[in-house]
Amino acid sequence: MKKDHLKWLDMYIENCRQLNKSEHTIKNYRADLLKFLTWYESHHRANISKAKGETIGQYKDFLSKGGRVYSSLSGKEKFLGHFKKTFLSLFKRKNPTANTSLPTRLLFEQRPLAVGSRRRHISAVKNFFEFLKQSHEDKGKLFSKNPVKSKIHAIKLKEMDVTPTKNLRRDDWDKLEKMVIKPKERLIIHLLYWGGLRLSELSNLKVSDFDTKNKTIKFIRKGGYVHTLIVQKAHDIFYNLDYHLLQREVESDFIFTNKQGNQVSTKTMYNLIMRLLVQAGCRDGLTPHSFRKACATNLYIKHQDLLLVRDYLNHSDAKITQTYIDKATLHGVHREMGLTQ
Repeated sequence: MKKDHLKWLDMYIENCRQLNKSEHTIKNYRADLLKFLTWYESHHRANISKAKGETIGQYKDFLSKGGRVYSSLSGKEKFLGHFKKTFLSLFKRKNPTANTSLPTRLLFEQRPLAVGSRRRHISAVKNFFEFLKQSHEDKGKLFSKNPVKSKIHAIKLKEMDVTPTKNLRRDDWDKLEKMVIKPKERLIIHLLYWGGLRLSELSNLKVSDFDTKNKTIKFIRKGGYVHTLIVQKAHDIFYNLDYHLLQREVESDFIFTNKQGNQVSTKTMYNLIMRLLVQAGCRDGLTPHSFRKACATNLYIKHQDLLLVRDYLNHSDAKITQTYIDKATLHGVHREMGLTQ
């Protein structure tokens, strides 16, 4: 396999580890991407930075129908193969039963995949290209576009199959903010509620991600996206950040650590947030993701701009953003404003 392809794959896998992806998930990503890269090299001489939407369509068709992938021939191998074929054709004139076909090396055979498996493969490829796009943003036009279009990898789910995330209402937030006193815990709930961060993003935050001068946070979003966030309530967030860093007993590059100075796991962060919700007397059924839904809902109510909310949460598609806006809260606001009958 080409050195560049292996190097980029290793970079992506390392990024997945930094995002606290499970080893099982990382193993699946690596297997799916090795399959794609092997298929790509057997069909194309250029590296994957030249891949286009048509290329991804061909690979999707390959996963759907199945097929065999053979090793691509180098220039030297092609010359020797041509020479051998010519020699065997001359030999066949004397012996018509001789086999003149050239031996080929079968790399793997792909059976036709079900819809769910195909979508998982294409989703892995899309995230890989998005990571390469973000990591090469300062290197000219290399990976300037993701060849995997959203409509190719999109997964449509029946509404009945989805259990919606419960929204963190304003009264829940007021209880929580009144109860939480420690700077560390206040920083966590403010980043969730006003920043809309996911658990993995919260756990991975580093001191260097915070720009005190410009009041922005630059961090890695889900899928490897590098996002510079002009965060709401920046004064409160940076105020609690300063106090948290002054009070903590260990030095670390990470904002949230355990007693040994190691980065906290998403499980530890989840348990902490759930404990705070219970102690504050918030409604049952709320989760850390409820903060993200509240962030999206409040932003939309304030600005009435779906694309603004999409960019703030760093969604790839506004259709995803729509699912984060709590309809009950929105209807309540409309009733108060006299916009509904």
